[in-house]
Amino acid sequence: MCTGRVDPAMVAGAFKKGLDGLMVVGCYFGDCHYITGNVQAKAKMDITRRLLKHVGLNQDRLAFRQCSSGEAAVFVNLVSEFDQRIREIGPIGGGGDPVEAPDIFRKMETAEAVLAGEKIRWVIGKRTPFLESGNMYGEVFTQHEFNRAIDMIIVEETEVQEILRELREGARSVKGLAQALTIPSERVFKYITALKRKGMIKLDKVSDRTPYFQIIPQEG
Repeated sequence: MCTGRVDPAMVAGAFKKGLDGLMVVGCYFGDCHYITGNVQAKAKMDITRRLLKHVGLNQDRLAFRQCSSGEAAVFVNLVSEFDQRIREIGPIGGGGDPVEAPDIFRKMETAEAVLAGEKIRWVIGKRTPFLESGNMYGEVFTQHEFNRAIDMIIVEETEVQEILRELREGARSVKGLAQALTIPSERVFKYITALKRKGMIKLDKVSDRTPYFQIIPQEG
């Protein structure tokens, strides 16, 4: 695939369904029929790999490689090397990942939701401008600074999606969510406040002076 149309959420969704490895092959930079399609594809895969690593997937399961349409031998070599690496790692969740089955598949569900979210999509779209021309204030990011910002967003968005997943199973308290997800209570409270403000959750009840929150079904 040599366009920027590859969908990061679909990548996570494929791993959720049991895919063992995925390699995206693009043209060389400066030699793409879609002008910047290969640049966009690499940006998407770089951020997707960071997220998948964060939630517990071996990052070698997702790769971005480059070759031209006339390099059949190079393409075959890339595929063979990637196939060998995946065989070395083994089936997803079978011991070659920091998180094993069945937990890894729940993590992939969380990753899929994060990658489908507006914030990650916005950041992916802003990667090139931020690194080359800068933000609205003209501030140009280094690759290191951009990666640090991405990692912070990944942590926050992952924790929010994990909270929402818990709330879909029933009303929870801040303390209960913090214990179940091993997230500090103060961070859970911050997320709960933001989700209430967005109209995504609401107060369900107060039991023994402890508030419990529930998710609000979203239309569509």
